[in-house]
Amino acid sequence: MNILAIYGSPNKQGNTAMITDSIIGSIGESNYSERVYLYDKRYEDCMACQNAENIHKKQYCIFIDDFTNYILPKINKADLLIISSPVYMGQITGKLKTLFDRWHTYITDDYSIRILPGKKFITVTTSAAPTERFQNVSDYLNSWLSDFFKMEKLASFHVGDLMESGSLMSNSQVLKEAKNLGSTF
Repeated sequence: MNILAIYGSPNKQGNTAMITDSIIGSIGESNYSERVYLYDKRYEDCMACQNAENIHKKQYCIFIDDFTNYILPKINKADLLIISSPVYMGQITGKLKTLFDRWHTYITDDYSIRILPGKKFITVTTSAAPTERFQNVSDYLNSWLSDFFKMEKLASFHVGDLMESGSLMSNSQVLKEAKNLGSTF
């Protein structure tokens, strides 16, 4: 299985990364996993070019940047996407939102979805607020990926009450659950 972890946080050692790393760190040797840190990449905002038939099918996008040259080929090749983000101002990070805007390339003129249907996904979100306060962010991601993009949800981690970056303890229940999930691949 080809697994791609997309990190939507600027903090590579933060709580979101710790959960994602626990999943990746316990994946079986027969699988291939790769990490993409969005804050290390440069890509343009979607311009809603409305040219899916001509541009999206031929070259994926009017922009040639890290999204088209680096991230998109990895998404296309992946069997499983792990998408993670802390909650910033009540939503996923802007960098992750911009990435999803660029997913317009997967939408055809008749609003069917290409390439993504059937791929599996896991979402990871964290926040300093009480866990239930931003559950809607996980719900948004899960709905968007499964209902609209026709992907298959395997799991979702949403953890709140994390006041400090990297404050999850190595023996925390959520990290144990993430490690157990990773070991099933």
